[in-house]
Amino acid sequence: MGETILKEAFEEDYSSLLPIEPINLRGENFDDTTIVPGFERAEEKAVKAIQKHSIKLNEIQYNRQIEDAYLVLGKARYFDRRFFPALEAFNFLLENGASASIFTEGKIWREKTNIRLNNFDLAIENLRPLAQNLDPTNKLFPLANASLAEAFIQLKALDSAAIYIQRAAAQEPKRKNKARYLFISGQLLELLGQQDSAQKAYARIGLLKRKAPRNLLIQAQINTVFLDTSWAPEEQINILKRLLNNYENEPYQHRILSALAKLNLEQQKDSIALDYFEKALAAPTIDRFTEMENYQTLSAYFFMQGEYVKTANYLDRLLPFFDEKSTKFKQLQRRRESLSEVITYEQIAQETDSILDLLARTPLEQEKYFQAFIEAQQEQRAKIFQAEVDQQKAQLFNKTEGTFYFYNANLVFMGKQNYLARWGNRPNSDNWRRAEALSNQTVREKTTAKVTKSQTRVLERTPEQYMQSLAQTAQSIDSITLTNYKAYLQLGLLYKEKYENFSLSQQRLERLISRQPPDELKVQALYHLFQMANAENDPSATHYKKQLLDDFSQTPFAQLLTNSDTYEESLLATPEFLYKEVLELYQQQQFKEALAAIAPLLVLSSGSITEPKTALLKAHIIGRLEGVEAWREALKELNANYSATDEAKTATALLKDMETFDNLSEKGVIYKNYKWIFPFSSAATEQIQIFSEALKKNLQILKSQWEVSIDPFDNEYTFVVVHGIRGLQEIEIIARNEGLITLLEKNKENFVALASQYRTVLKNKNWKTLKDERIRNQRSVQ
Repeated sequence: MGETILKEAFEEDYSSLLPIEPINLRGENFDDTTIVPGFERAEEKAVKAIQKHSIKLNEIQYNRQIEDAYLVLGKARYFDRRFFPALEAFNFLLENGASASIFTEGKIWREKTNIRLNNFDLAIENLRPLAQNLDPTNKLFPLANASLAEAFIQLKALDSAAIYIQRAAAQEPKRKNKARYLFISGQLLELLGQQDSAQKAYARIGLLKRKAPRNLLIQAQINTVFLDTSWAPEEQINILKRLLNNYENEPYQHRILSALAKLNLEQQKDSIALDYFEKALAAPTIDRFTEMENYQTLSAYFFMQGEYVKTANYLDRLLPFFDEKSTKFKQLQRRRESLSEVITYEQIAQETDSILDLLARTPLEQEKYFQAFIEAQQEQRAKIFQAEVDQQKAQLFNKTEGTFYFYNANLVFMGKQNYLARWGNRPNSDNWRRAEALSNQTVREKTTAKVTKSQTRVLERTPEQYMQSLAQTAQSIDSITLTNYKAYLQLGLLYKEKYENFSLSQQRLERLISRQPPDELKVQALYHLFQMANAENDPSATHYKKQLLDDFSQTPFAQLLTNSDTYEESLLATPEFLYKEVLELYQQQQFKEALAAIAPLLVLSSGSITEPKTALLKAHIIGRLEGVEAWREALKELNANYSATDEAKTATALLKDMETFDNLSEKGVIYKNYKWIFPFSSAATEQIQIFSEALKKNLQILKSQWEVSIDPFDNEYTFVVVHGIRGLQEIEIIARNEGLITLLEKNKENFVALASQYRTVLKNKNWKTLKDERIRNQRSVQ
């Protein structure tokens, strides 16, 4: 009984090789048992039989029923997925002198258990002699050969597996098992490239007629249609349509519809194929493997067509079928995540297109649009409500009749209808039959209706309310327009660089240009259109190049095309290589040089995966040179331009930190740690170096623990900074030294600040304010 339950609960995956044993035993945790109670009960009965009825004298068992009990015990544990205890039971049976037939059966089941424990070589070693020496008329012959075939399948030795499964099919008396072995034989022969032999194996299933399981019979006919190349495509489709029209095949229509979809897809009848796929997915009897196969096919199809939003939709439907820890799930998830960027920009483009389209309409046209939208929503809600009512009625009348009135749903419903017809809607109160109670109830109902009506009127949005929610100011409309432009630019670059889909990229970029975007966006679109046209030897490349040189001659994009030497060098210097060079300059605090070097890098990385990384690095450089406010604006710009990237997430987190911590202001404990700062013009590179060396030399003599560094401050100033000062008195003492007096005369703008104040200065670029404030404090003390 338990084995039957497992077989009935098993779902066949016809897209892969069927298992020999149609039960869910693969891939489970061996520590988990099944939920089928029959196996536990069988084990208990077998153990009780062994304990109470065993007659063993001088190591000889005189009750032959005990060996049957051990066989049942092993099988019960096997089906309960407790393979090690099962192996123990079979070994005990074989080691204690079982009769010939029980011994042979126990040996087969022991090797089946070894297969489940992945001991494939051991199982083959023990089963092969047995399978070859058994008489074909022996009832265990099919089981032995089928089990051996399973071991060979696990080792990917398909040719050996095909031989033994055919031997099992030839002698199997049970038609269900015979049909299964024949089907697996056909699958193996297909994998081995023996198409004609595979067709014959499938045809033998048809000879079993109604004694073969219907699902295997239908799938065998489907496989034959795909294998037989002698049939014309129209004939193949007609055969499948005849199968579909047979009412007996209704439970398997999803398989037939999927096959029809694949045939039409092969013949490039895409619209018909997609229709069949949707019908298959909507079939009430569809199994999860057919559903998964269809989703995989559709996601691959739409990806090849460049419809990445639909691809992502089907991947979203496919992912829940897999375990989150499985390799397949992780592969699909990576594929889905790779599409998230293009989906985000497509959604932004569509939404902003709709808003701009509405804004371009007259107020009367907007009102008509929203009125139609409201009516469509009301109609949809009415349909949903009616469907729920119909479903409740159907559930009510389909309930089983009870013996008592109040337990019979049909009679209760009829009673309520009879009461309403006779008495109407009466209040639930004393003297409910009297007219006064009815009139009071009527007044209450009218009042409630008025309140409900007024509430409904408040909740129901009007066309005017929708119109008021549209952007009203020129600034907000400009913001939406700019977002739309940037979305189309990013889509064009993504389709070009990431997916190499020049057709879609060209559509998006040309649409952007047609809308007259700002020059900084238009020049990028023209440059990438030129690159694509030039790569495909398209004559339009000349047009794009001319427009770039005529209208944007001073931009880096045009200069790359004008200076052929620079252009050739740019092809050799990859964005990744140049990014690494700029990053090294940044880490060495050569911020001005890094900012100059990043300008051509932004051109070369345009459209590549390096572009958002480059933009983030540029924002950091700007932050170091110009302060927190400039850094904030650069991060906001990055967020707007590359909203779907990881770099944008980083920018968002930084902006959040700025807001949370009040522009990253110093709020910790302030320690007496001072910095002695000597400002210099950034242009005086040689002077800075000489001063720094002289300062180091003097301080080494006087105060060896102090350190000197050269800190770039902004575009105008560079600081020579002394670190490690613990008190102002130390500075006053050392400043009296003759060597330092001479140096201090050369830089009279020097000032002292706490380490926390110095960090604030670096962030806000306000050193002069801090210096003036310190001078005022010194004067007030004096």
